[in-house]
Amino acid sequence: MDPTLRIRDAESSDRDLLIGLHKSLYQQHRDLVVPERDLPLIEYRDYERILRDDVTALLAGGSTHVLIAEARGTAVGYITGRVTVEPRRLLPRRGIVEDWYVVPESRGSGVGALLLHELEKRFVSAGCQLVESATWSGNEGARRAHDALGFSEIRVIYRKRL
Repeated sequence: MDPTLRIRDAESSDRDLLIGLHKSLYQQHRDLVVPERDLPLIEYRDYERILRDDVTALLAGGSTHVLIAEARGTAVGYITGRVTVEPRRLLPRRGIVEDWYVVPESRGSGVGALLLHELEKRFVSAGCQLVESATWSGNEGARRAHDALGFSEIRVIYRKRL
C-alpha cells in the first residue's frame, strides 16, 4: 500500500472533487458494469443536476459520513455512508454504505478496504451492529471486494420494464 495514502473527512471545499468522483462512479463506471439494455431501468433525467444535488446533500447531512482517500495529495477514492435505525429488527442500528469508488489505477491496492474500514469505525462509534452495502449485479470487481471484506449476499433485486 502507498505510504502516502491517507483517509480524511470531506469538507465543503471538496464539493467539485466529490462531484467528479460521483460522476465517475455513477456514469463512467456504471456504463462499464451495467448492460446497456438495463441502463433505462436505473437512469435519471438531468443526471448532472442529480449528481450535484447528491453531493450537496452528502456534504450538508449531519448523519452522513463522507470520506476521501488521497495518495500523494491526489484523490484516489471516496466512500459515503449513513446510519439507519429500524427498532423492529433484531439488529436495529445499521450503517449503510451508499457510495464506494476507487479510481481504476488504484484498484486492488487496498484503498477500497481502507475506506471501508474507516467508515466502519464511524458506524461502530454510532452504535451500529451491522454494515450494509449494495452494488450493481454486473460489477464483478465490487462483488469480489465485498466477499473478500466479509460481506454476505442477502438479497437480490430484480427489475423489468413494462
